[in-house]
Amino acid sequence: MTMDNELTSEKEGPTLQEILVPIWANRKRILILSFAAGLITLGINFLLPVYYKSTATLLPETQKDKLSALGQFADIASLAGVNVPGSEIARLYPTIVNSETILRNVVLKKYKTKAFADSVNLIEYFEYTEYPPNEAMAKTLQRLRDLLSASFENKTSVVNLSLEMPEPELAASVLNSVIGELDSFIRSKRTTNASEQVKWIELRLKEVEQELRRAEDRLKEFRERNRRVVDSPELLMQQERLLRDVQVQSTVFVELKKQYELAKLDEIKNITIVNVLDPARVPVKKERPKLATNAGMMFALTASALSGYFLWRAQYAASVRAFSQKLNLTEKTIERESSQTT
Repeated sequence: MTMDNELTSEKEGPTLQEILVPIWANRKRILILSFAAGLITLGINFLLPVYYKSTATLLPETQKDKLSALGQFADIASLAGVNVPGSEIARLYPTIVNSETILRNVVLKKYKTKAFADSVNLIEYFEYTEYPPNEAMAKTLQRLRDLLSASFENKTSVVNLSLEMPEPELAASVLNSVIGELDSFIRSKRTTNASEQVKWIELRLKEVEQELRRAEDRLKEFRERNRRVVDSPELLMQQERLLRDVQVQSTVFVELKKQYELAKLDEIKNITIVNVLDPARVPVKKERPKLATNAGMMFALTASALSGYFLWRAQYAASVRAFSQKLNLTEKTIERESSQTT
């Protein structure tokens, strides 16, 4: 029974009192060192550059025909998590926003900043002008991508954008510029069937108009040469053919004109737009460094590490020293025996 009790006591971990006693005994050291670590972290954070974050929210892409009652229900369904066609392109927004096609124009645009008297582009603002043009652009694009964040929410199909900059006004200006470039890209690159139809009808309309004018000119010349056609069956037949040709071309022209106007209306309705729910605004508070948070985290980490050290020392240091002493005695005994043998 005694052996079983000893084994059971060895398997049991330290009690709460055994844990708290060494920590309480070294509480002053723990508090002083943790407070010092927090102050050092606070001082380092004061030396770090300050960044302000501006955010914006984009809704899924819609078309102008969705302004109708049914279109509004479709938008509500999209917000409820139901997949609608307009949300498919929104999945690509994060990739499009980080592309060079979008960011290059953002980089080259002039912005008003507190650091410079005149408006500067981002290459000048980040002070990459000493590099060759291509390298300066590459460095600025990479810097901008590091500060820019874009995410797509699968449930609501909403795109969240955020940008950190050393100046709050600059953060909002650059992020709104990114949204503007995204909208321009979507408008210019997305070609619809209505747009292609408008181009084809426009070309065909010009051809039919020319053919109609030629038919009208032929009928005019015929009537000028033949003042009296009633008495001639052959002239009457020629006149009927010319009139029929004018009527056919006129009918085709009128029909194409109608189709052209309808296609133009469809083209306008099918124009895709980027819906900005919340535009980028000037942030009021800085995003980083977070002085109180960082100092508190360092204080907590240091206190935890020191508490663990003192607990380890109280629980295992004596055992380690006893084992070391036993190991040293064993080594000395072995050396003594070997010397006696020789």
